[in-house]
Amino acid sequence: MIRFTPKGFRQADWDAAAAGFDGGNLMQSWAYGEAKAAADGWQVERGVLTDEAGATVGIAQTLLRPLPVVGGGLAWINRGPLVRPSRDGFEPALYGAALDALREHYAERGGYYLRIAPGIRDGEVATLSVNGFSVTAAPGWASAVLDLAPDAGELRAGLRQNWRNGLNRAERGGARLVRGTDESLFEAFLAEYAAFVTSRGIETTVTVKLLRALQQTLPTDRKMSCYRAFDGGTPLGSALIVHHGDTAEYLAGTLLDAGRPFSIGQLLLWRAIEDARSAGLRRFDLGGMDAERTPRGIYDFKRGVSGAPYRLMPEIEARPTGLRARLVRWRVRRARGENSVPATAP
Repeated sequence: MIRFTPKGFRQADWDAAAAGFDGGNLMQSWAYGEAKAAADGWQVERGVLTDEAGATVGIAQTLLRPLPVVGGGLAWINRGPLVRPSRDGFEPALYGAALDALREHYAERGGYYLRIAPGIRDGEVATLSVNGFSVTAAPGWASAVLDLAPDAGELRAGLRQNWRNGLNRAERGGARLVRGTDESLFEAFLAEYAAFVTSRGIETTVTVKLLRALQQTLPTDRKMSCYRAFDGGTPLGSALIVHHGDTAEYLAGTLLDAGRPFSIGQLLLWRAIEDARSAGLRRFDLGGMDAERTPRGIYDFKRGVSGAPYRLMPEIEARPTGLRARLVRWRVRRARGENSVPATAP
C-alpha cells in the first residue's frame, strides 16, 4: 500500500527529489508551484509517496483552492505524480497505487474534488486499474520533442525543407538577435508579449503575471532565456525558453508583422535549439503542438522542426462522493466547457 504524506521542502531539496523520479517537468517544479501561488492565488502542497517499508517511491506537487469555512475545494495535480524510475520502464501497478494514495488523501479524507493531468503517455491509461477515478473529457497535453544528441548539421538537415528555406532566408536577412536572462531584457519581452496577445485576442494561461512570478522564483542559474530580434530598432519577434532537468522548452513568444518577411520565427527557434544543445541539454520541447487545438499556422510552424510528437493521457478525476466535491466538480467542468460531454471510466 502506498501512502501520501505532505511534507515541508526547501527549494533545493524539492528540485533534487524531482530530478530523481520519472517524468520530471516544469509543472511539478518548485518554481512553477510558487509562481502559481504568487500569480493566481493557489495554495501549494508538496508531499512524498511511501511504500509499506517507508521507502519513498514518488512525490507530488498539488495546487489547492480550499473552500472557506466548510472545507474541501479543488485539488489539482498537473503532470504528476512523479514515481521512481524502473529499469523495466513504466510500472502501471506502482503508478496506479500512487494515484490511489492521492485520491485517499485528498478526496476521501480531505473532501476535495481531485483532478489530475498525469504526466504519462496516452495509451498507458488502458493498463491502469485505478478504482475511484474517471477519465474526463479534457484531452492530455500534446507537443513534440526534438532529440538534441545529433550534431547541429544533422539537426539542420532534419528540418522540413520549407522550414529550412525560411531559416536560410532569415540568416541572410541580417536581423539582429539579442539573447539574455537579465531583468531589463525580460521586462522588454513581457511588454512586447502583453501587447501581442492583447492585439490578437489570444486567450492563454501563460500570462504576463505568471511569467514574471516564475522568473522571480527561478534560481539565478536557471532564469528563462529571452530571445528578441530587431531590424535596426524595429522589433521583429521574440521567444522565451525555460530549462528544466535535461530539457529546454519553448514557453512563450511573439511574431510581429514586421518579422514575417524575415522568417524571424525560424531564426529565433533555431538559435534557441542551438543554445540548448551547446548547454548540454538532451531535449527541446516545442511547448504545445496539438493537431486539434493548436492554431494551424503555429502547428505547421512547429511541425517544421521535425520533433517527435507525443500526447499525454487525458485528465482524470476522483469520482466525487460528497456534496461539496460534486459542486466543485460541476463548477470546474462548467468553466472548461465539459458539462455537456460525459466522462468515461478508465
